[in-house]
Amino acid sequence: MFRPLVFYIGLRYVYGQKMDGFGRFVSWLSMIGIMLGSLGLILVLSVMNGLEDQMQGSILKFLPQAQITSSYGRIDSTMIVNQQFKTLKGVNRITPLVTSDVILQSEQSITVSTLMGITAEDNDPINSYIYSGSVFDLQAGKYNVILGQSLANQLGVTIGDKIRLMVTDASQITPVGRIPSQRLFNISGLFSVNHDINQSLIYVNQNDAKNLLRYPANNITSWRLFLDQPLNITSVVNEPLPEGLIFKDWRTKRGELFQAIKMEKTVMSLLISLIVIVAAFNIITSLSLLVMEKQGEVAIFKTQGLSRFKIMLIFIIQGASSGVIGTLLGSTIGLLLAFNLNEFMQAFGLSFTGILLPSLVEPIQIVFIIVGLLTLSLVSTVYPAYRAANIQPAEALRYE
Repeated sequence: MFRPLVFYIGLRYVYGQKMDGFGRFVSWLSMIGIMLGSLGLILVLSVMNGLEDQMQGSILKFLPQAQITSSYGRIDSTMIVNQQFKTLKGVNRITPLVTSDVILQSEQSITVSTLMGITAEDNDPINSYIYSGSVFDLQAGKYNVILGQSLANQLGVTIGDKIRLMVTDASQITPVGRIPSQRLFNISGLFSVNHDINQSLIYVNQNDAKNLLRYPANNITSWRLFLDQPLNITSVVNEPLPEGLIFKDWRTKRGELFQAIKMEKTVMSLLISLIVIVAAFNIITSLSLLVMEKQGEVAIFKTQGLSRFKIMLIFIIQGASSGVIGTLLGSTIGLLLAFNLNEFMQAFGLSFTGILLPSLVEPIQIVFIIVGLLTLSLVSTVYPAYRAANIQPAEALRYE
């Protein structure tokens, strides 16, 4: 059977029986280090991706992802129409929005939330999460409101009760002083998403919201943009707008949360990368030891006509084999764990009842990890292989 000479010699140095025990140990140690590094990187990044995707679906799905408004917080929808923003990249839907921070007061408690003035035609994402009542109950002039379950519990109210909504930004001067705009609303529905959204958003009819905020008939707070990739917000807000208009986006209220997730992902990746760096130094160490041990053989190869490039290739193959095997083995195990994470955790009794860890495998990240580790393994072999290629046969065989 035909075997390329350099590959045959390089692999024989790795798996041959005559290789010294310490060199073999260091070589195996480097392979295990790269395997653990690739496994850890894939697993950690998949979990962090899953967490980020879960947070995006449970928070950014309901918050206004991006808004086009003016510097004073309202626009005339007849003068600034949504058609002129259809060309914005990454935007799949545009709806009118009336929104403001409001104070909610019941007989038992008082709190703050964000008012969302919508219509049934907007097909707001909250529609699928209203379990009592319907968005069609929000009819103009009825002054109905839909609350989150957590907020209703905090205020001690339920369907049919009344709460007072107050807006300090729309206050007016009276003989007794400045009084915020306020009105009693009927609770017509309840929704349940998660504690954060349940607490932070309430929904009313858009015309009722305009009346509460004292908007003129054609005014809205902003045009609400639904994005294909809300986390890639910078590509949208960097688009030019007509003079007098500005972008507002979800980072105003939730930017710190997603920035913390991104920072944690970066730090964890750097920490796990240290394992790979140590493994790369182990490759350099094991290969340097092998070069010292095989000086006589290298000298013989040279005297028999083997070129410097082929000498380098022999040791590159020997050193890179640890990286290739470790990367492929670690990546395979990492992908298996990432795709079946909760099943493995349940099998080993590591999961909490009712709590599942999110996991999302990004193919581009996997390719980047594998290519990066293979490249690092190859680069680690260059210096020892270069030293082997520079061995002088006369010097190496002097005392043989």
